[in-house]
Amino acid sequence: MFKAKLSSRAWIVVFIISSIFFPGFMAEAADRVHTVAANETVESIARTYHISPAQLMNANGLPDNKLYAGQKVKIIQTASIPAAYQWSERGKRIADYAKTFVGFKKMAGEETPANGFDSSGLIHWVLSRQNISIDRLTVDGFYKQGMDTAAPKAGDLIFFLEKASSKVVTAGIYLGKNQFVHSGYGAETVQVRSSTENYFGKYKMAYKTYTPKGEHIVQSGETLKGIAEKYGISMNAIKNRNALPAAGLIQGQYLQIYSSPLFPFYVNQEAAYDKAEAVIKYAYTFRGFTYAFGEDDPTLGMDCSGFIYWVMKEQGLSVKRGSAEEYFSLLPKIENPKAGDLVFFRDTGARRGVTHVGIYLGGGRFLHTTEKPGVHISSLSSGYFAEKFESFGQAEYLMN
Repeated sequence: MFKAKLSSRAWIVVFIISSIFFPGFMAEAADRVHTVAANETVESIARTYHISPAQLMNANGLPDNKLYAGQKVKIIQTASIPAAYQWSERGKRIADYAKTFVGFKKMAGEETPANGFDSSGLIHWVLSRQNISIDRLTVDGFYKQGMDTAAPKAGDLIFFLEKASSKVVTAGIYLGKNQFVHSGYGAETVQVRSSTENYFGKYKMAYKTYTPKGEHIVQSGETLKGIAEKYGISMNAIKNRNALPAAGLIQGQYLQIYSSPLFPFYVNQEAAYDKAEAVIKYAYTFRGFTYAFGEDDPTLGMDCSGFIYWVMKEQGLSVKRGSAEEYFSLLPKIENPKAGDLVFFRDTGARRGVTHVGIYLGGGRFLHTTEKPGVHISSLSSGYFAEKFESFGQAEYLMN
């Protein structure tokens, strides 16, 4: 009797400790799936389950608050733990978003939730809604543009090819552990399938990491020479298109391969100072890198001002390491910013005063880093940043 009571009490203690210190420990028991009904919204579903809209969106990789009747969304009622948003984390969001369309109809030539999806249409919808700049391609087109990977992860693409001719037959979005989301041969709806099914045994498989159009993600051990040879262009062309300093490459960088920039906001804009265009090009290569408060090194993470300090310093500019508020105090305020000037925001998060800074690109866009997505591009017309906007600062005054 005494042993039974002790055992029972011990389990209660374990339960309490695990729920306090390891909130994810209880996630599987608490999580459930909700099928979206007509007219339901992110806000209404979040209210039903007593979670925040942001938590619902993060758990399912939702790129915005648009929902479609029939989507299956995970309800995670444990605390949300921010994760490093490297390119591998982006893949998890792609996989999570793809799974929300399980049960939607298969329809040849279609690419939307309203009309249905074929296999390439599903890939196009999911990737494009995750802010990846892509064309509407066939599965063969996606295969040719993807980057080979020998270690597939969630969010990569899985292709099935005829063994004799290597013709691409169909493709899906890989989830890990041989599973993938697929709208193609052998099914009338979008389904989670396994590559071990007999149906797929007659094909050979290939995996690709799909990068934004015209970009290459630097892998561990890669060299500039090797990347140049892969794409058949010169090392100098890659260096110039990305304003790469002599220090070398950093794993996870996005390198622009095409001559036309993927995000051309700064093109045809007047530059704020001599090296402004080079700073922007180099800053672009760090999209997705982790946010870390107080840091200014991409291998460790960067906060908003640390990000600006790093990219300017690596371009040979003499700048001091300061906070957003310190940079704000140093710069003359201007009404008509040029590409490369700084943009400041007030009262972001729980802090007060001038607390956030980004690099203005032109066209109402700016490049910055925040806690969850890391380094990314935002618009000044968004409700949040329009409300928090403080002023533009003339960046050339930051240089000694």
